Amino acid sequence: MSPEEQQHTAPPAPVSVILIAYNEAEVIEREVEGFYHEVVEKLLGSELIVAEDGSTDGTSEILRNLAERLPIRLVQGEERKGYKQALLDALKLPRHEWVLFSDTGGKFYPENFWKLEKYRDRADLIIGVKRNRRDQHYRRVITRVFNFLVRLYFRVDLSDIDSGFRIFPRGLALRAVERPLIFQDLITSELTLRMVALGARVAEVPVGYRLRQGKSRGMPPAKIPRVIIKTLTRFPVLKRECAGLRADRVAG
Repeated sequence: MSPEEQQHTAPPAPVSVILIAYNEAEVIEREVEGFYHEVVEKLLGSELIVAEDGSTDGTSEILRNLAERLPIRLVQGEERKGYKQALLDALKLPRHEWVLFSDTGGKFYPENFWKLEKYRDRADLIIGVKRNRRDQHYRRVITRVFNFLVRLYFRVDLSDIDSGFRIFPRGLALRAVERPLIFQDLITSELTLRMVALGARVAEVPVGYRLRQGKSRGMPPAKIPRVIIKTLTRFPVLKRECAGLRADRVAG
């Protein structure tokens, strides 16, 4: 067998799966077991990191029990950091270069990983584009409008920039967050734009998506207009930041 054939038939490189959990007692056991059995068990050497962010509904206890029977890496804190800081801290934990990140709440099917995995040899950031959404109509409308504005303003050809299901190299993510983030919400959107500015090749792959299981953790409807307006006002600041990242990349 030639070296090229050996390379072609070699198993995929292991991944570090990251889940961030906050008050997910109704679904977290099923979700952790799903990602463990579907990804970690099937991809030799992979790991599952669960960053629990100061839950108050029993999620902490459920995860501690899970950690006694499954070899997961459980990181817990007594006080809540908030999604942004929890994600930034979690990005420092993987042992492997490739990371699978998924939102919790049972919205994404663990088996969708294999759809994204096929693109690792041709892209640096592989985003799972949500299909057949059944969440509230106003959320779908807002998402479409937001994606349109991002495409128009930042000149990127992406259809689901804030999707919470994606694969990327750990090193790329750490470079993207070397300087403080601009947004307070829609963090994955900013990370995507920073990665693109750093030269990431992006692939978008359709994946199944279902309504959140358990109590909604989505942004309250009354808060959405304020968040969108605040985010839009920060567009020029982020655009300058991305320009600086591109300049650094070219100079380097």
